[in-house]
Amino acid sequence: MGVRLRVAGGAVRPRFVAAPEAGDEVVEVEEIRVFVARTILDELGEVVIDVTVEHDQLTVRPVESDA
Repeated sequence: MGVRLRVAGGAVRPRFVAAPEAGDEVVEVEEIRVFVARTILDELGEVVIDVTVEHDQLTVRPVESDA
């Protein structure tokens, strides 16, 4: 089981899935598998994925805006 990040409704949205789709980038951190849809990488390039605990929100942003 993993989480797939994809673009839906103009925003990056997570969805629990069993496996990545063709072309997804697979990232594993502490037994958590994240599948990043190719469309995110094509539009944003290299990205930073973070969770804001206080708001329970997942954020995806280009590396250049990482401060």
